[in-house]
Order: sequence, then C-alpha cells, then structure tokens
Amino acid sequence: MSAHKHEIVLMGMVNVNRDNYLQGTVDVWRCRQCKKLFCDDKRYGEPLKPSVGFEELPEGEQWAILTCTDIRAVFMMSLGVKPGKNLAHTCKSGEKHDFVVSDDWAIHGVDGATIHRLFLVKDHVNKVIEAGYYKLKMIE
Repeated sequence: MSAHKHEIVLMGMVNVNRDNYLQGTVDVWRCRQCKKLFCDDKRYGEPLKPSVGFEELPEGEQWAILTCTDIRAVFMMSLGVKPGKNLAHTCKSGEKHDFVVSDDWAIHGVDGATIHRLFLVKDHVNKVIEAGYYKLKMIE
C-alpha cells in the first residue's frame, strides 16, 4: 500500500463518553511523511493488547469511530469507511445491522432501542464524543 517506510508518531486521542463517563479511547497516530492516520482502540473492561497495531486502510477510506449505544452500555470501535461501503455490525445484544456509509460520511437507518453513529477520526482528534443514551435522547 505504501511506497515508503512509515515514521509513525502519536498525534492525539478521541475519548468516547457515556453520559460524561469515559468508556474508551481511540489513540490516533500519524506518519510524519505521508500524513496517513492509524488508530488503536482501548476500551474499559478489556485487557490492553501487547502491541499497537498500525493497520493501513485501503485507498479512499478514512478512519471512523462507530458507536453503538443502548440504555445499559456504549460499544465503540475504530474502522475504515468510505461512502458506499457496507458495514455489518452486531450489537452486544446480538442484534444484527447492515449500514451503508452515505456521501456525508454518516450511517442512517432504523435504530430502535439502539443508537448507532459514525464519527470521522480526523474531525475529533483531542475531543470527546458523547455517546450516552440519556444525553442522546435529550438531544432528540
């Protein structure tokens, strides 16, 4: 994918909150030469990985954070997305969803009791994403 050896440095992080309480963090890294981003998730209740993975995305994709919020919990993960890409997601409850990333880099669909949102990492570095059920319901 890359014509050079990446020189990757820490750029920042994106915190994901549940009603003002930190649920997880996405560490954001960047190559000093080509400026490509790399992401690594850290969620509460899960052990740290022994190494940081610098997965490179296919051409045209950008890093995003998918949040899956129900009344009890918030699940979050970083992944590569682009307009038109299909995202298959299974909630912690076992409910399956298929989303298509729209031209505005969002996902749309009937959520029911679960709220799904997509955030581009580049727009949220060193910021907080609020994904708490009660806070999201107050916004509606």
